[in-house]
Amino acid sequence: MKRKKTTIDFWKAWWDERAKPSISDREIDRGSARVLDELERRSKQQFLEAIDPKKDDLVLDAGCGTGANFSAISSSVHGIVGLDFSGEQLKRAEKRIAADKLSNVKLALGSVTQIDFGNSTFDKVICTSVLQYLNDEECETACREMIRVCKDGGIIVIHAKNRTSVYGVLLRVQKFIARRIGRKTTPDYYRPRAWYGKTLAKYGGEIVDFDAFGIFNFSPLPFSAVHRLLKLEMKWIKSKKLKAFGVNYKMTVRVTKAGRQQN
Repeated sequence: MKRKKTTIDFWKAWWDERAKPSISDREIDRGSARVLDELERRSKQQFLEAIDPKKDDLVLDAGCGTGANFSAISSSVHGIVGLDFSGEQLKRAEKRIAADKLSNVKLALGSVTQIDFGNSTFDKVICTSVLQYLNDEECETACREMIRVCKDGGIIVIHAKNRTSVYGVLLRVQKFIARRIGRKTTPDYYRPRAWYGKTLAKYGGEIVDFDAFGIFNFSPLPFSAVHRLLKLEMKWIKSKKLKAFGVNYKMTVRVTKAGRQQN
């Protein structure tokens, strides 16, 4: 009997295709070559502050892609394991490791929904721009797996797309219209912030901090307008209540022994 294709099968083929030589690492890692420098700096600063790398840390980069996170933390930790289901993406990651001379980074082929490491193996886990490519069942399994392989008291840093953002709401409307007129849409999943809080808590993960940006980012706007709005947002918006509506949503999750014991 022929196996039914899953969301993971779709995205594995997608990312294998995206790894072709004609596409730059920058486009693969960031989604577009037209990324604001100041936005990249802010994203990197958020990431480093959240992961808080220590010299003894063993870090799992779950869904590492071409290894965009490696250079930022490799010199500050004991070791990194980059996990990805796309062999073609890992080939690019190997080249990046060699080019940057990163001796403490290893790669593993596999899925975030079935992480082939023992319980409490890692001090920190990173999962950036991965979970929106999984359906709810797959995403819950991935959250459970990341918590399982992370040590008690360890930190998981997740970057996800926020369904309750302006961009998320408009994207749902656009895809609904596209399906109504018979057009195919990609199977990506933007979820409400509350979904992550409830799901992570179920397996022993507590969201202890968050940050977000892209409050006014939505696809009908021209890039020049998005550029100006993002610069204003980064300069003026400090309120957590407003940031909670950004499309790019970063969660800092602490793994708790008590939470695990309850499940």
